[in-house]
Amino acid sequence: MNIKPVIISSRGAGVFVGQDGRMELVVNQNRNRERIDKLLKDFKKEMGKGVNVLEKLYVSSPKDYQSLFKEKDAIDVVLLYVLGVTPIDELLNWQGPIIAFSGQYTPAMALYAVAEERHQRKNLFIALDYKDISNILRVLDAKQTLSQTRIVLFGSPPTWHLRWYGFPDLEAIRRKTGLQFIPVELRELVDTVQKVDTEKAASLADKWIAQASQVVEPTPEHMQKSAAAYLAMEHILTRKGAQAMAINCLEITQSQKFSEQIINPCMGMSFLRDKGISSGCEMDIPGLLSMIVLSNLGQKPAFMGNIVHADPKNNVIKLSHCIMPTRMPGFEEDPLPYTLRDYHGAKGVTAFTDIPTGVEVTLARVQRNLERVVAFTGEVVGCEDTTFCRNTVAIKIIDTRDFIRQAEGNHHAMVFGNYLEELEMLSSVLDCNFKSL
Repeated sequence: MNIKPVIISSRGAGVFVGQDGRMELVVNQNRNRERIDKLLKDFKKEMGKGVNVLEKLYVSSPKDYQSLFKEKDAIDVVLLYVLGVTPIDELLNWQGPIIAFSGQYTPAMALYAVAEERHQRKNLFIALDYKDISNILRVLDAKQTLSQTRIVLFGSPPTWHLRWYGFPDLEAIRRKTGLQFIPVELRELVDTVQKVDTEKAASLADKWIAQASQVVEPTPEHMQKSAAAYLAMEHILTRKGAQAMAINCLEITQSQKFSEQIINPCMGMSFLRDKGISSGCEMDIPGLLSMIVLSNLGQKPAFMGNIVHADPKNNVIKLSHCIMPTRMPGFEEDPLPYTLRDYHGAKGVTAFTDIPTGVEVTLARVQRNLERVVAFTGEVVGCEDTTFCRNTVAIKIIDTRDFIRQAEGNHHAMVFGNYLEELEMLSSVLDCNFKSL
């Protein structure tokens, strides 16, 4: 993201507050700018390589804001260093995000400047420290990513699913987030599978087998068909310029309509998630959106599963499904060990990915039209291969009964790490009610 530092001073003099609470007025302009350069150097160091810091702008009178608006197309976020007193009315015409900051743990000047105004608009923030700035930037980056995301919908929702869930208003979601949905018939996917280069599919299947800790049931033929399904989905996603997908996989796995033409897509979807392409099962779009949001915030792949057990005595829930990414710790981290297995004890390919215990996780599900988010954290206390579905994760949470009372649906997304604060902030930016359990 492109960050524009805007430094407000009092006619060239800077007000700095020390950790002891003492305020210091620096009137010497050279000394003042040395202090500011040190602040910006610290900021760049703390933010790392993920942000691009543009040339700073000094403001000591309202007319100094004019040059800012000439650069508006190049700026994603304004970082407002409040180190003095200058009217900000002109700045508040800036429609993009603004983060006000007046030094580590010294919020006085930022509170002076925008404490009241920030309650009038959702993209005006006050940061207490660099951690706050980092979290806010993560949220803004996630929002920007959402607005640029295209989602392929393979097939239509299963009929039984429509009886249980109201299908989302895709236009309402687009208006709120910028997300775009692209329908693709399952027949097109099946036809694309038939056109996949068999040598390329065989080579990919061999790679998956070589990387696995163990191969139990799947035959080389099934592995090659699974690789072909992955390559076909990847080809269509690339052609459509899409960064996520949902599929009516039940029409493939539970009916005879496409029998022998395409294998269950589970294995391919696991590896798509590893690449940052969130992939939703059963055409569950709210479940997919939950995955996309958590994956964007955590910069890790997300898992999606059924709540198959909820123990109110021990406050442990079990989340179960067949598509566990191997890179749950992070896109750039080493993959977790996985065992190649069949699908639900029958023909097909899935993988059991052995995730570690003791990991803190965030779980969430959004309401179908992104009007509400329910989220909570927990700790992984177990992981087992349960065949139907393949991966079942036991998670210790605070209050199982409260979770069941508040849950927006069955499928919940899970990501490694605690992102409740960022999720609450993103919900506010998207005008979405947030409930933390």
